[in-house]
Amino acid sequence: MTDKLPEVRRSHPYVMYDMMRDIPNGIDRTLSSMEKIDLSFLGDDILFLGNGTAYHSAYVGSQILDETARRHSVVQAYEYVNYMRSSATTIAVSHTGKTKSTVDAAIKARKTSITAGITHYADSPLSKAVDHPITIADEDLSLCNTKAFFNNAFAVLYISDYYGNLSYDMKALRSEIAKHVSNDDAEMKAVSEDLDQINDIFVLGSGYNFPVAREAAQKIKEATHMHAEGIEFEEFNHGCTAVMDDHTLVILIEGQKDRSRGDQIVRASRYVGSKTVVINGEGDLSIYNDPPDEFSASFLNTLDLYYLAYYLAVRRNINPDMLRFEDRRYRDYDSTVFPPGEH
Repeated sequence: MTDKLPEVRRSHPYVMYDMMRDIPNGIDRTLSSMEKIDLSFLGDDILFLGNGTAYHSAYVGSQILDETARRHSVVQAYEYVNYMRSSATTIAVSHTGKTKSTVDAAIKARKTSITAGITHYADSPLSKAVDHPITIADEDLSLCNTKAFFNNAFAVLYISDYYGNLSYDMKALRSEIAKHVSNDDAEMKAVSEDLDQINDIFVLGSGYNFPVAREAAQKIKEATHMHAEGIEFEEFNHGCTAVMDDHTLVILIEGQKDRSRGDQIVRASRYVGSKTVVINGEGDLSIYNDPPDEFSASFLNTLDLYYLAYYLAVRRNINPDMLRFEDRRYRDYDSTVFPPGEH
C-alpha cells in the first residue's frame, strides 16, 4: 500500500526478494483462508474486477475456466465504474482493499448483483463495501506486490475451481512453484547479467501467457524504472518494430502454439540489433522451466520474470521496493492520483 512505505534496504536482498522467496508460504496461507469461505453465493455467471497486479492475478487465476462452458469475465475496475453494468456475481480483487476505482466498482456492482471482495485486510474499504468479504491472512511488504499476485491468483483459482466444479490440484501447482522459487533464482540472475545495455523491453505473450506478459512488464517498470510494455504475441508485429534498436530487449513467453512465430521474431530481431530472451523456446538467451501444462506455465513464467525484474534492478543499483518514491517528485505524483487512503 502506498500510504505506508516499506523498510528501506540499501542492497540485495531487498524486501521484494524476501517476498518472492515466501511465495509458497503465501500460497499456503491463501488456501487455508479460502477453505474457510462458503462459496455457495456464486451465481451462474461471475465477473472479476481489479486494477494493475490485482487485475492480472484475477486474469491468470480465472483462465482455468476458459475451456469450460461456465460464463466468466475479467474487467478493469475503472472500465466497470464508468462504462459497464452487470448482474453477474462480482468479485473485486485488491491487495490493500483501498484502491478507489476497485472499491467504487464493487459499490456499483452491489446495486445489481451479489458481490465479494478479495483483500489482505479485514478492515479495508473493500471488505466493508461487498456482501461477502474474503480476507487472505498474509501480507506483502514490498510495493511491487509479487507475493500478493500469487496470493490473489490462487484465491481466484480456488473460486474458479469451485465455480467450474473442476477439482484442480492446487497443492500440486503450489509444489511446482515452490520448486522453481528455489531452482530458478540463480538462472534468472545469470540472464540479467547479459542485459546491462538494455533501455526498452517488450514482453510478448498469448493465450494463458497474455496477462503474464502484462504483469511482467508492470513489474519491470516498477522495479527497474525502465520502459517496458506487455503486449499480445502477434500484435507486437504491428507497429512496435519501428522503435526497436540495439538497446531493446524482446522477451517471448512461448506456449506450444507460439514456437514457429517466435522463431521468426527472434530471427527478425537480430536484423535491428535487438536481443531476445525466450521462455520455453530458442532465443539469444533461453529459459526452460518445463511446465507440466500450459495453465501451470503461466504461474511459473510469472515467477521467472519477477526474478528477472528483480535482478535487473539490483544490477542497476535500484531499490525495487520503492517504486521510485524516495524521489519526492514521484511520491507527489502518486499522492495526486491516489490521495491518502485510496490505494
